[in-house]
Amino acid sequence: MTSLRWGLALSGWVTLMVVTLLPDALVLRGVVATAFLLVCPGLAASRWARPGAARARDRTVLLETGVLTLTLSVSIAVLVVEPLFLLDAFSVTRALLALAAVTSVLALLPRHGGWPRRAPRAAPDAGSRTADNGGSAPADTDRPEPADTSLSQPIDTGRSGPGGAGGSEPGNTGGSQPVDNGRSQPPAPE
Repeated sequence: MTSLRWGLALSGWVTLMVVTLLPDALVLRGVVATAFLLVCPGLAASRWARPGAARARDRTVLLETGVLTLTLSVSIAVLVVEPLFLLDAFSVTRALLALAAVTSVLALLPRHGGWPRRAPRAAPDAGSRTADNGGSAPADTDRPEPADTSLSQPIDTGRSGPGGAGGSEPGNTGGSQPVDNGRSQPPAPE
């Protein structure tokens, strides 16, 4: 195990010890508690989202990790403290105890392996233009012709009205009418 994981796992317990043993008015107590609350739970939780060592020197990746760490720390603190407030059981010691436990568990869990990596797919070459075929795509005779999906064909709705097999509007003499779908297409020949 790395020293970072052990440091994160012990950070909550050290903070809890500092907060409970030092007097209330001491500035060191507030600094240690604030540093723990803003950094340690989020850093323990963001270990899975951080990139590997190869990209760890990139400044943007470090900035992303820092923002993720701060955001996760505040979120975890809110998720721990809110139930304590709602149950009227809040105290600094109880909140730090719960956060120390969560941070230790997150820090000591092994990093997940992620999804198995697949081999990259080769680009299809069936329809590519090459110099061998004169720059044109090869003719593919195995594919069926696409079906006619024209919307200008008359549609029989199957409704029968007073005048026969047509719609139920007055003056309709029957038969199927082309559907007006708001597109400007010429009517189908009869």
